[in-house]
Amino acid sequence: MDNLVIYQRIYDFTLYLFPIVDRFPKHEKFVLCTHIKSCTLDIAREVIRANKSRNKKPLLYEIDVKLEELRMLLRLAHDRKYLSHKSYEQSSRLVAEVGRLLGGWIKSVG
Repeated sequence: MDNLVIYQRIYDFTLYLFPIVDRFPKHEKFVLCTHIKSCTLDIAREVIRANKSRNKKPLLYEIDVKLEELRMLLRLAHDRKYLSHKSYEQSSRLVAEVGRLLGGWIKSVG
């Protein structure tokens, strides 16, 4: 797993994002914060599953859907002013990088 670049990127993103969402207002801790964390961990879990699977393509498309969900959650957090503009930009860049890696992986499995 350590040599799979997409896994490392999503892991790095998780390390970056979790401390930021932990600073969300208390009333959002159990909704938006939890959903963002769960979505990020789901993506990492699905990357592991896809890497171990013989039939990767359906799992890769599930990851793509989760990435889109994560983008929406991050945008919502930004629009609600829980995520600074700088953090939102950095998060968006990191998610886009994971998306590009995922797209390449999807193309490579045909």
